[in-house]
Amino acid sequence: MKHIREKGEKLVEAMKADKKLTIIVFVGLAGILLLLASELIHLPQKQETQSPPETTQTEYSYAEDIEKRLTDIVSSISGAGKTKVMVTLENGVESVYAADEKQSNERSSEEKTGGMEVNEKNSRESEYIILQSNGSRDEGLVIKVIQPKIRGVAIVCEGGDSAYVQQRITQAVTAVLDIGASRISIARMAD
Repeated sequence: MKHIREKGEKLVEAMKADKKLTIIVFVGLAGILLLLASELIHLPQKQETQSPPETTQTEYSYAEDIEKRLTDIVSSISGAGKTKVMVTLENGVESVYAADEKQSNERSSEEKTGGMEVNEKNSRESEYIILQSNGSRDEGLVIKVIQPKIRGVAIVCEGGDSAYVQQRITQAVTAVLDIGASRISIARMAD
């Protein structure tokens, strides 16, 4: 302890004798304090609210769920037999976020030579509502999730070569998915 005190006293004497050394020491101490302060004050950084891998996984699981349910329905139709189903989606999952909307209308009229001049100014401002979580990112408040539209359905089944079975499957799929018959393809499964 005594050794450190002696070194400190020597440094103070050297700083009194040399102004440049004093400035260097104070700048160094200020830098160290700034580094420590920046570690203590950690400001959360904004991140994007959308994460494509999650969306892709959601779309995949949505299509997979429809495929499983359609497979159950189609395979239970008389004459269909063993069935495989593939569903293609037209677009991705769409999320609708809550927003505060402010709308203002201003109307003014001026009398000018030859008549009256009316000016209207309309403005609209939207701000998304952000939820802050204890985690590392903030997320928008989702008020509605719109599932992807179905582009088409391919069905392969043991009885796919029968016109009667094809008609029954087409009726079932169009009723369940609310898509046109032109978006459904049915084929016989290879032996």
